[in-house]
Amino acid sequence: MNAMMKLQKVLVIGAGFVGSSLATSLRSEGVQVCCTRRQEGGEGTVQFVLEEEGGEGTVQFVLEEEETWGNLPKEVDGVVWTLPARPFSQVRRFYDTYLQSILDSKKPVIVYGTTGRYQVEEEHQWVDERTKYGQTASGREEGEDFLQEKGATVMVLAGIWGESKTGETRSLKSWIEKGYHINSINKFLNLAHVDDIVRATQEVLNRSEFRGQVINVCDGNPMLWRDIILGFGLELPPMTQDHASPGKLQRPSKRVSNSLLQSIMGKDYKFQMVMGPDATGA
Repeated sequence: MNAMMKLQKVLVIGAGFVGSSLATSLRSEGVQVCCTRRQEGGEGTVQFVLEEEGGEGTVQFVLEEEETWGNLPKEVDGVVWTLPARPFSQVRRFYDTYLQSILDSKKPVIVYGTTGRYQVEEEHQWVDERTKYGQTASGREEGEDFLQEKGATVMVLAGIWGESKTGETRSLKSWIEKGYHINSINKFLNLAHVDDIVRATQEVLNRSEFRGQVINVCDGNPMLWRDIILGFGLELPPMTQDHASPGKLQRPSKRVSNSLLQSIMGKDYKFQMVMGPDATGA
């Protein structure tokens, strides 16, 4: 069995719903965390927040502006990238400039992906980490594949629910309100609780045997939109299909397997199914 690593300092690129919870959890275990967060009022701009013991300082980090990449910490024990890995040209340049030295040092780099990468031909097909997939309109899969080939771990996240450490909540009802169910009543929604995502990320950060792998992070209990909506008494929001994205919801429905995740998490896997139609994890 591979020995557990002792992390001293971790960079979280993108301290959003999951990233902020991960940073809080890591700090509770004595890990120094540096993280980026979106600058309030700055659309598309990310500010790098450097948090050191005994004080806090900020310097600028904008993913789209290469001249700011030098503000990232040079010495870290691991990196978690929660932002979409796109466009590919930028991902490749960011690898050449920053991530390569970290991966060459055999330190963990984790990239959050999406189950949207799987494209199946049969309705309600089960898929796992070996399932073939095609490119989506976002093109983020190309960046994820590239980083995986270089030694990064891709954690493929399903729909996220629960309560983040900042107090933000996402429930099944919030997914309905986003309108993803339109024309998808008989399709499956795969879910993952934010606490399980955080715990799984920490496991992968600490265990070298999962480097360079793809890991599906979901609860293993996909739910039909039909059943979710019935749980709310057919209260549907006044929405119509987004015609700006033709074919967006036309791919066959799929159910995502979490067998590898279960082997990683063991008894620490807390939310293997949603606890109720209005569950938030609060």
